[in-house]
Amino acid sequence: MSDLVSLICRNPLQREGLARILSASDFEVLSSAADVRDVDWAQTDGNALAVIDTDLTTDAVGAVQSILAQNPTLKCVLLVDMLDMRVMLDAFRAGAHAYLVKDMDYVPLVTTLKLAAQGQKIVPPNIIDALEGQALSFSDPAGAEKALDSANLSQRETDVLCCLMAGHSNKVIARSLDVSEATVKVHVKAILRKLKVGNRTQAAIWATNKSVGTHSPMGAQLLAM
Repeated sequence: MSDLVSLICRNPLQREGLARILSASDFEVLSSAADVRDVDWAQTDGNALAVIDTDLTTDAVGAVQSILAQNPTLKCVLLVDMLDMRVMLDAFRAGAHAYLVKDMDYVPLVTTLKLAAQGQKIVPPNIIDALEGQALSFSDPAGAEKALDSANLSQRETDVLCCLMAGHSNKVIARSLDVSEATVKVHVKAILRKLKVGNRTQAAIWATNKSVGTHSPMGAQLLAM
């Protein structure tokens, strides 16, 4: 028996490509649209997956909430450009079944969607690598504040780190802070060195653990963008 799926993707070419891949992999595509508002979710089969291909302009959590408000039995899967811990946690709290970074081949994607169709909760496989070396827990606020102070970030570096928490690209960060992309790259490099992490995702997870946004008034505004 085929698994049922409804697709949401703004890019028509990518949407058609994903629909063809799933149709060839024992999925039945019930609907395919550019926006969650273009689908009557109340009439969608309750056993179906709702696969939402997100980008920087998509309110991923809002999409999950909108779909489940109309049909709470659907299983929502988010396809994202990069891992954002804050968005991922909010999405699962809103009722999402899976949060997948789009840098995977189609075979593991199909396998993962099959698991989600069976009711499994799925997180990105690289999340363990991203968490590696993050010793302090979410429940240690005193230690977290001490760790943030010891990182010795400048105010501008803290602002950039808040943008990394929000999953913004260098171009978006540069526009938000009114600086050049080259300057953003310098700040990101300094942040990685000071935090002793290997990439932007690990830096964002570190910052989420330490509640960096609460230590930066401007950063709090950037996170709300």
